[in-house]
Amino acid sequence: MSLRITQVLLGLSLLLNAFVLAGFVFHSWFEPPPPRHAGGRWGNPLEALGHDLKLDDAQKKELQPLFDQYTNARRDRFHDIAKVREEMTAELQKPSFDMAKIDSLVDQMMALRVDLQKQNLHTIDQMAQKLKPEQRDELHKILAERYGRPPGWRSQRPPRPSQ
Repeated sequence: MSLRITQVLLGLSLLLNAFVLAGFVFHSWFEPPPPRHAGGRWGNPLEALGHDLKLDDAQKKELQPLFDQYTNARRDRFHDIAKVREEMTAELQKPSFDMAKIDSLVDQMMALRVDLQKQNLHTIDQMAQKLKPEQRDELHKILAERYGRPPGWRSQRPPRPSQ
């Protein structure tokens, strides 16, 4: 009798494991991804920042024209950067490089990226004027974290103890 119970329990265990495995496979391969906002996770970095600051509905509505204006300007800037990148690719595919032309294209690309960064910060400044004081404090913390650390820095990593 106990052999029969062991076999039944083993069968149920195998069945449960099969369902769990099927759930993982379905979730990772077949389940459709959650809907995303246009342009990425939150549309643009400013909307992501607004999400991090926990803007209320009234603030979101008030800031939406600023977000839309920023999105359009950002898209135009990325389009300009793509044009310069295409010119650079064409120049680099030539048998002999024209370094004066490449230098000029690199300068154009960097100027466009600098303008994009400046525009980003100017828009954040406009957004900050419409925040509550506690949100403004949080904004400054977030900006210090994002702009004050070198690329690739992970704030989750605990500091190493000195020896």
